[in-house]
Amino acid sequence: MRSRLLIGLAALLAIGLTAPAADAATQLRRVQVPIPGSASNPPTPPGTLSLDFVFKNKRADKRRFTPRQLTRIDFAQVPLLCMNASGNGTSRLQLTTTLNTTVKLTKAPQPSGKKPKARRFAFRFSYSFHTFTGTLRGTIDKPNHGPRRLRSQGSLSIVDLDADPGHMNCSTAGLKQWGGLSVIRVQ
Repeated sequence: MRSRLLIGLAALLAIGLTAPAADAATQLRRVQVPIPGSASNPPTPPGTLSLDFVFKNKRADKRRFTPRQLTRIDFAQVPLLCMNASGNGTSRLQLTTTLNTTVKLTKAPQPSGKKPKARRFAFRFSYSFHTFTGTLRGTIDKPNHGPRRLRSQGSLSIVDLDADPGHMNCSTAGLKQWGGLSVIRVQ
């Protein structure tokens, strides 16, 4: 009886030692930024900028996921103002395209002179577009105060996009900024 018990315990121990260690898990999360249209004549409807991020955890802390990479930028009917060549006047363009990226997020430093708070973090990203002149910058953070939910803030600036002969020198007509938007889990 005693030998059977020892054999059973040894078998359980062997199974536990040979089981592979759990890898770090990943989650896909999204930020959806509403881009307002214009009230000019003719008015343009609002569009949406969607940003997809990969969040990962560490084996030691299975419940704490932090942003690691910006993987996709999706423009859905984002309104742009185009200043065409002289004599052609201005026009409007509704930008709809998807860009797959691999932008690594960097951890923002803690505020100086203050003790770091547990479970607070901030990660920054910056991306310069390759097919047109423009930048996308932002931060994903979890604050110490208020509702402790993930939030995003950032800015989009498109300066010179040439889509076709009728839509040249298109821009966002200034800096489009957002702040306090929720980061929602997709997967």
